[in-house]
Amino acid sequence: MVAHDADAERASGDETARQRAIHEETARLRALLRDAAGLPAGGASPVPAGWEARHATAEELNARLRASEAFTARLLAASRDSIQVLALDGTVQWLSEGGRAAADQPDDPVIGTAWAASWPDPGDRIAAEVALAAARSGRTGRFRAPSGSQDPRWWDVVVSAIQGPDGTPERLLAVARDVTEAHRAEEQQALLMQEMAHRVKNTLALVQAVAAQTLRSASTLDAAMEAFNGRLMALSDAHDVLIRGAWAAADLAAVVEGAMAPHLDREAGRFAAAGPRVSLGPRSVLTLSLMLHELATNAAKYGALSSPTGRVAVTWELAGSAEILLRLRWQESGGPPVAPPTRGGFGSRLIERSLVHSFGGRVSLRFPPEGAVMELEAPLAAMQDGTA
Repeated sequence: MVAHDADAERASGDETARQRAIHEETARLRALLRDAAGLPAGGASPVPAGWEARHATAEELNARLRASEAFTARLLAASRDSIQVLALDGTVQWLSEGGRAAADQPDDPVIGTAWAASWPDPGDRIAAEVALAAARSGRTGRFRAPSGSQDPRWWDVVVSAIQGPDGTPERLLAVARDVTEAHRAEEQQALLMQEMAHRVKNTLALVQAVAAQTLRSASTLDAAMEAFNGRLMALSDAHDVLIRGAWAAADLAAVVEGAMAPHLDREAGRFAAAGPRVSLGPRSVLTLSLMLHELATNAAKYGALSSPTGRVAVTWELAGSAEILLRLRWQESGGPPVAPPTRGGFGSRLIERSLVHSFGGRVSLRFPPEGAVMELEAPLAAMQDGTA
C-alpha cells in the first residue's frame, strides 16, 4: 500500500514537471513573438493585432526579392557577353557565366585576379589599364583586343564606374562583347581594298602598254584610235566576266564568248566554241581576252569573218598526267585565202609573247591559205593562278 502511494506521488510529480516545462516554453515563444512585433513585455495579446498581416507582407516582399534575384541570374546567364565586376584596383570580384565561358582557360580561378593581366598581349594590357583609369575617374574606357593564342576571339571592351551612395565610383563594371565576325569582315574588306588597288594599278599599266604599242604600230591617227578603242572594249568585256566571278575566277567558255561577241553578225553558225569546263584566274582572263580580240579583229578585216561564208572555231582540252596542260586552238575556214603578214604588229607580238612570258606556255600562229590557225599550250595551274 505504501509502495503504491509512492508510485502515484512520483507520477504526479512528473506530470507537474512536464506541465511546468510546457508553460515555460510557451512563455518563451510568446516573448519571441512580442520581440518580433516590437511589443513591450506583459502585453495583453501574445500575437498582436496586425502582426500576421505585416508578417505576410514581409514574406511577399522576400518572395519578390528572391524572384528578382533569380531573374537577374537567368538574365546574366543568358547573355553572351563577358560581364565582370571589378574592385577599384582592377581585381575581379564577380564573373558572369558568359565571362567564364569566354575565358581562355575557363577552369582556372578568376576571382581575385588582376583583370588587366588576363589580356595576353602587352599592348592590350596597357589598353586595359588605361580603360580602368578612365573608369575610376568617372569616364568610360573602351578598347578592342583578342583573347587566347589559338584561334583567338576578338572583344569590344567597355569599362565604366559603378557609383556608390555618395556618387563616387565604388566598383568598376567591365563588359566585353564578342566581335570576332565583325573584325574578320573588316580585315577581309581591307584585304579586298588592297587587292583592288593592286588590280587597278595592273590594269592601268596594261592600258598604258596597249596604248604605246598601238600608237607605235598604227599608220594613221584614226587607225590608232580605232584599234585602241577596240582593245579597251576587249579589256572592259574581260573585266565584266571577272566581276561576275567576284574577281576570283572566270569560266573559259564565258571568256571566249565575251571576246567574240562584238565581232559576230546575226548570221548563225559562223562561230563555234567547244571544250570542257575550265576555270581561269584573273591574269589569264585579261591576257586571253586581248589575244582573242586581236584574232577576231584580224579575222573581221582580212580573214574568215570578212566573208559571209567564213567560219571560226575555238576548241580546247585538258591533257597531261604529271602536269595538266590547257590546249586551245583557234581555226578559221571558209574565208578568203590568207597569207602571212609582212610585218608583225601589236596583235602578233601579244599573241606570240604574252602567254610565254606570263604563264610559261607556248604559242604557234600559222597562216595557211585556208585560214589562220593559233594553238596555245600552257600549264593549267599557272592559268588558274589568282594573281592579276
